[in-house]
Amino acid sequence: MDDVEIVLIIRNPAVELSGEARPQIVLLGTKASALAVIGVWRSVVSDQRLERRMAEMLHVGILGAGLAAEGHAAAYSQLRDVEVTALWNRTHSRAEALAGKLGHPTLKVYDNWQELITQAHCDVISIATAPMLRSEPLLMALGHGCHVLVEKPMSFGVREAEGMVAAAQRAESVTACCFNWRYAPAYQTASRAIRAGEIGAIRDVRTEWYFRARRHFLASQPWALRMDTSNGSLGEGLCHDFDKARFLTGEDFSEIASRITPITIKQDDDFLIDGGRSMHLAELTGGVLAQFCMSITAGEGIWRMIIVGDEGSLTIPDAGTTVVRKRQDDNEPGTLAIAEADQLPHSSELLQHTWNRLIKDFIGAVRDGDLAHSDHPNLPVLTDGLRTEEVIAAARQSSIDRRWVTVGSKAPSFSQQSNGH
Repeated sequence: MDDVEIVLIIRNPAVELSGEARPQIVLLGTKASALAVIGVWRSVVSDQRLERRMAEMLHVGILGAGLAAEGHAAAYSQLRDVEVTALWNRTHSRAEALAGKLGHPTLKVYDNWQELITQAHCDVISIATAPMLRSEPLLMALGHGCHVLVEKPMSFGVREAEGMVAAAQRAESVTACCFNWRYAPAYQTASRAIRAGEIGAIRDVRTEWYFRARRHFLASQPWALRMDTSNGSLGEGLCHDFDKARFLTGEDFSEIASRITPITIKQDDDFLIDGGRSMHLAELTGGVLAQFCMSITAGEGIWRMIIVGDEGSLTIPDAGTTVVRKRQDDNEPGTLAIAEADQLPHSSELLQHTWNRLIKDFIGAVRDGDLAHSDHPNLPVLTDGLRTEEVIAAARQSSIDRRWVTVGSKAPSFSQQSNGH
């Protein structure tokens, strides 16, 4: 059978992408020689794809046109040799409005997200849709060889997140989950201080987040108002604090005990937010204890974190611009200096700054071919998104059962039809 002569026609994908008409390669030979040629050609094609990824201009497609999508677009627009060339949003007019703001002459608004992924020839896809529509676009984009950045929470449910992680591990593309608050100046500074042993071994973590908001803002993200169609404020907000606890301590969640309740905004005709108030006690690996609190409030807005070690503590008293350190021999607490690279530019708001830093890191990983983020250790991998989904699932189960629940791969996976908190 190996001596049978066969005709092998090889199509050049780089030629197809360029739109040029060139002759295909036609070889005549035995099966054994054909298989050898296929092996060499696969290596050539892989090199061509890598070369294309490293080309000067990277083309970006963005799914979504809300607050996060605008933040992504602004961040990409600040980078050299990166251009947003494709947009899609469920409400077409919002995508058109964002396209108008960006003003790129080659930018096209697509009628559906599938066409954007399959026809726009994008190198990078940013997924900033509602959580219910993040898994399917990510899987399709990876199947078309795109690098993918997906907003948090990266999915709705543990099983869906597991499928996304598995697909990313099989792909030859850079992927990341957008836990952007890791990149706030205070959290970068705190991370370095902890790694340098400035407060010793971590013992306890505490976060408080009282989010001052009114109906008009919350209604712009309707999926965040209901636990049965999303993970509510846990997915849209508290997941950041869960991730920061993992990022700073280097530990994973072991067990959690939670209480999640609805809340109303009386000033807005008792506007209901399902899951708008919650408190959580958790034990992390390494014996770290943690407490998390989040509530929508009409009062003072607070977002702070305290990290306690066996030689001192770090307090981040605001959203992420200041770090206060107090050690055993300090008479007074002192404010840590923020490295120049992490400082908030005068021209940038803090939220946009965090997106800018994360997306710059993400594009750096794309250009370096750094699939595992080895040279970009702050950049969240999809597994970070999965771990947060496991924490949220366990917290919801704990609130229903009124008991401690183990966090991990066996955590319940709430579907969009689940009614429990």
